Amino acid sequence: MLKKFDGVLCVIENWFMVVLLLAGLAMATLQVILRYLFNTGIHWLESGLVTALIWAMLFGAVRAVRDGFHPRVDLLPNLVGPKVRVVLNFMSIGAAFALSLYVFFDAAFYAKFLNMINALHPELEIKMVYPFLIIPIMTALMTVRYGLIAYTLFYNPSTLWPDQHYRDYIGAKLQKGIEE
Repeated sequence: MLKKFDGVLCVIENWFMVVLLLAGLAMATLQVILRYLFNTGIHWLESGLVTALIWAMLFGAVRAVRDGFHPRVDLLPNLVGPKVRVVLNFMSIGAAFALSLYVFFDAAFYAKFLNMINALHPELEIKMVYPFLIIPIMTALMTVRYGLIAYTLFYNPSTLWPDQHYRDYIGAKLQKGIEE
């Protein structure tokens, strides 16, 4: 069940990253062609490009939680015994989970506010809440990812690498930073 759920999350993350990066590439290419060949442009392309690339980057940040690519201090867990390492693991994953959950609720509240006041994006000419939705979406996914890592941490609480233990637990393979 956990493996299937992780697989669905990976597929969603992959699709969003690929589609958004390709959309950004298409917008950038179109903007360059319009600017240098026709001496014109579309006013919203620049903002659309930035929005698409930020969304893609943040979906990549969610994937980085799963794959253990976020920076962390691992000197201390290497120096302490297994019992202290258990406490450190649960504190670090718990703090990351709590922070992402807090940001999720804060961002959802702000998105509701943006929607309520009908704020418009100055260049995209759409409701400002739509580009902003990446924050609650991304933090919800990060909360889920940290929750999954915390869940599997109960099976090997003194591990040096909780994210690696998570991937081992679900049977995921990672090769050179790219999933097979």
